[in-house]
Amino acid sequence: MNRQQRPLTDRELKAWLAAGAVDRGVGEGLTFVASVAAAQAGKASWILRYRMNGRAKEKVLGRYPELSLKDAREQTRQDRARIERGIDVAAAKQAEKALVLEVPTVERLGQAWFARYIQPRYKHPEVVARVLRKHINPVIGAVAPPDVQPAHVDRVLTRIVAGGAPTVANDALRYMSRMFRMAVRNHWIERNPAADFDLVDAGGDEASRDRWLTIEELQQLAQSMRTTPNFGRENELAVWLLLALCVRKMELLSARWDAFDLDAGVWTLARENTKTRSSIRIPLAKPVIAWLEEARVFSFGKPYVFPARRLVRSRMGEARKNRYAHVGPDTLNVALRRLKLLDIEHFTVHDMRRTARTHLAGLGVDRFVAERSLNHKLGNIEGIYDRHDYFSERAAALAAWASLLAKVERGLVPVVPSKPSRPAAKRAARERAPVDG
Repeated sequence: MNRQQRPLTDRELKAWLAAGAVDRGVGEGLTFVASVAAAQAGKASWILRYRMNGRAKEKVLGRYPELSLKDAREQTRQDRARIERGIDVAAAKQAEKALVLEVPTVERLGQAWFARYIQPRYKHPEVVARVLRKHINPVIGAVAPPDVQPAHVDRVLTRIVAGGAPTVANDALRYMSRMFRMAVRNHWIERNPAADFDLVDAGGDEASRDRWLTIEELQQLAQSMRTTPNFGRENELAVWLLLALCVRKMELLSARWDAFDLDAGVWTLARENTKTRSSIRIPLAKPVIAWLEEARVFSFGKPYVFPARRLVRSRMGEARKNRYAHVGPDTLNVALRRLKLLDIEHFTVHDMRRTARTHLAGLGVDRFVAERSLNHKLGNIEGIYDRHDYFSERAAALAAWASLLAKVERGLVPVVPSKPSRPAAKRAARERAPVDG
């Protein structure tokens, strides 16, 4: 048998290293290379040598003995197949290394994904940024993307659910799935570690909420806001305006004074500032204008109706700018959690829109007018052909609703006890009945 055709063994590779520096081909362009120092340490490099467009090229496949002769030959076979298809494997490896250097950690991967897909497309990208910053980065932000395992993803989700935020856990799973999917597309990682998870592994299926506040509950809310220390009049105003204007939280909290004409009684909410990307002129009732005039005093001439209230302190104690020039998305939620005197079922800020919609119906407002008051798009054929904005009708409806809220705020609406449940009513009837003796 010819010596070059005889199978090469690991013993021969070690003998080459023992003899000193080596640079020997083992077939198909695969070369075993070691300097004197490397040979003395029993180390070498596997290098694939080939030609591309008439030029000599080299690609380092790995280090010996970590990469065995068998694995080096298999990698050579795969690379040779790519070279035959016109792919410069050395250049491709350098490009992949450069991309990995751009996202050495999950935190950097999240930043790249956020800048490419979220920042230019989302109306409120800070909502996504907050989940990355508060829930994903503290757990796996420092991990290299190729090292992320499903157990890391599970750790993120478990921590969020344990904190009592199942909906946030669902959001975090969606964001991680999309983030790692981008990494797979760019060949930064081989497999999406979040691919096998679904909502049952996070916060579970999200049922549509039906929570809304009755007049009695609104009265309790008003009293609690007035009597809870450190709740603040600015937060009270935000609550009443959210209820009266029927807008989404950040549509109000990020609103600028130049969008309001208090003399004409109109707030022009631009399309880029709405979730539905539909602009709307919102009529301002007298109580709403009074609340806005009061909010203007608290804004101290700043452009936002609810400007950021104080400087944020860094860990070193230095003052730095707020992330937002206006009140942030968490501010009102945190304030509402201070209402310890509130003896009513849990509710969220978003439930205020459902509260407004329900009471508009109770006031006899036409459903089309009520839906337009919430800036909902009309469905089906009506949404295509009915372009009327119902401004005058909305003005009348919102005036009636704001008038009721103003009376609730001042405590002028009589307290109407909630109807007892049927079992409770039966028990009460039995207690009033005479006892046979």
